[in-house]
Amino acid sequence: MIIEGAIAVKAALQNHKRDISLVYIDKDKKTKDFNYIRKLIRNLNVPVKECDRAELSAVLTGKSHGGIGAEVFQRRYDDLEDGDIFYLDGIEDPFNLGYALRSLYALGVKNVLLSKRDYSSMEAQLLKSSAGAYDMIHLKIAEDPLKEMKAFKEKGYALYGLYRGEGSKDIFDVKFAPKAVFMLGGEKRGISSELLELCDEHLYISYGSDFRNALNACAALDVVVTLLRKQRR
Repeated sequence: MIIEGAIAVKAALQNHKRDISLVYIDKDKKTKDFNYIRKLIRNLNVPVKECDRAELSAVLTGKSHGGIGAEVFQRRYDDLEDGDIFYLDGIEDPFNLGYALRSLYALGVKNVLLSKRDYSSMEAQLLKSSAGAYDMIHLKIAEDPLKEMKAFKEKGYALYGLYRGEGSKDIFDVKFAPKAVFMLGGEKRGISSELLELCDEHLYISYGSDFRNALNACAALDVVVTLLRKQRR
């Protein structure tokens, strides 16, 4: 696949989550950032082709590549590290998912569990919309979400599901457990009933107005991870 833009290419070079077969770079770009990228390329012994703008335009189809792109292979997934975990279930739009990963990584979350699907066709978009965080954060695919969550509980994690229902607690009143998994569903279907039954607590976001509609998944995630960051400081 082709990825485009300095942020995406730099993330691929720095984080070693994927193999890189060739980098295309504007031969006339000599900025500090591009010189740093050239240094990374040399240190990693990655093949590079210095191109003029016409050659780049023939290879890179996007309009915002900024003079650099790369041919790369699919990202390798990770084992999750110790620390808080977010399970994102059904956030399928690559721009929304990318924005979610950007917020999580920026606010200190290292571990993300994704619902099972093929993400390979959207990786270029995910890298761009996440500002490179797609290759920075620890990602794992949940082959069996229920089994994964039961294993987390056995390891002492508290499971929180974002769900507005009877018995749900206002997230602004909750002190999170030292080790936590947060489950957020997409707008279409939300979290499955089996996973909700496994949760230690259901949380909802109380509003400061008479707004009657739900926040979208990314806006809700921003609230959760901001509160988590505040409590973990």
